[in-house]
Amino acid sequence: MNNTQDYNILIGLMIRLIESQAGEPITKGKGWLNDSQTLSIKLFRHLISMPCLATGATIEKNSIPTLYHIDHSSIKVIARAALETYLVFFYLYGDGVRQTSKYRHITWKLSGLIERQKSFASLDEHKKVLDEELSTIESLRTSLSKYDDFELLNEKHKKQILLGKWRVGKTWSDLGVSAGFHEVYFKNIYSYLCGYSHSSYISALQVGQAQSIEDQEMLTHSILDIGLIVMAHFIHSYSNLYLAASKVLMEDVSAREVVDRWRFKAEDMEVIYGDK
Repeated sequence: MNNTQDYNILIGLMIRLIESQAGEPITKGKGWLNDSQTLSIKLFRHLISMPCLATGATIEKNSIPTLYHIDHSSIKVIARAALETYLVFFYLYGDGVRQTSKYRHITWKLSGLIERQKSFASLDEHKKVLDEELSTIESLRTSLSKYDDFELLNEKHKKQILLGKWRVGKTWSDLGVSAGFHEVYFKNIYSYLCGYSHSSYISALQVGQAQSIEDQEMLTHSILDIGLIVMAHFIHSYSNLYLAASKVLMEDVSAREVVDRWRFKAEDMEVIYGDK
């Protein structure tokens, strides 16, 4: 099914939701919320890139078009990035408990800064950044003791957090289930998308088999449907996070119907996967 109209409706709604926060002052102690916007923009750009690639590309030789193809393979790589971006957004901001969100944001930020310490810096300015971030890392580690979420962990998981492992043993599948996806559905989809990201044999096989434009379109539109599902879940989560965004969603009845149509929850898929 070609759901281009629904895709455009949800993209437009995403724009209005994110823009509803434009100009909102960030009061003291709420700087951690600013990354909800950067994650939202990251997700939005992934979701825009997917249909752009779906239009296909023409290769020319001597200014004469010689080959037209649709790169469904790259769309799947971007779809995986979009899905993971939403899962991080939900993990950080979808719980509904502000202290837990602030704690999780610290662990996520700590992980990123620790990872960057492994980078090789040849320029003095880059070395300076890494040196400055060392003190930020220690400050973040120290701040964790203020949160019950950290103190309630066992010693093994505390050590993992301090080393930058923000998911604390949780798999992407665990995060997917927490975000409302059916476990079997999520594992199937995520494994498939990862296969394309890691150049599995099956991904290469499908690329070789999909010679016709019709097959390439079919493999593309099934992934755009995943984009619709991710968008619908994000719109619901973002609207729960910000009052202004919730108002935008409530006022657009027709767009809200599209959101409800595509926000498949675990219970909606029980009839398919319940006994798997």
